[in-house]
Amino acid sequence: MSTPWRALLALVGGLLRLQRGPQDVPYSPTLLLLALVPYALLGSALAGFAIPGERALLYGPAEAALLAALVYLVLAVRRQPARYVQTLTALVLAGVAFNLLSLPLTALARPENGLGLLILLLVGWSFAVSVHILRQALDIPVPASVLVNIGFFLVAWYGLGTLFGLQ
Repeated sequence: MSTPWRALLALVGGLLRLQRGPQDVPYSPTLLLLALVPYALLGSALAGFAIPGERALLYGPAEAALLAALVYLVLAVRRQPARYVQTLTALVLAGVAFNLLSLPLTALARPENGLGLLILLLVGWSFAVSVHILRQALDIPVPASVLVNIGFFLVAWYGLGTLFGLQ
């Protein structure tokens, strides 16, 4: 495996283990765009388990756009817009990893096999990573970052749920 890929995997691993933060992500709009593609595709694939195919295809890009807007908004409120690319890249890279882990579990999950509990643990881990990333990017304490992340979740749940008929 080439050195850039190794470095990227080490970065993602550090983010997932809460050992790295957005400040460790290179400022690279190209990396952000390259990460947004699988993020949106995996989001659409996961949405395909809940909504019809044509709407599921639009779900991933809509989710990515909403995340980008919310990150920009909170960084602007905190007067930290220069951290946008690195923060969004960190969240998207972690999201790609969690979506990759979630996809086979979601495909195989049945009420009788207990994979739902594993998915729930994965969601909790994902939440902890997002709290960690936004805490560092916004320079706020953990409880405030938890509230920001809950706000993100509620906006996404109501906004995307309404837009895509998930409620």
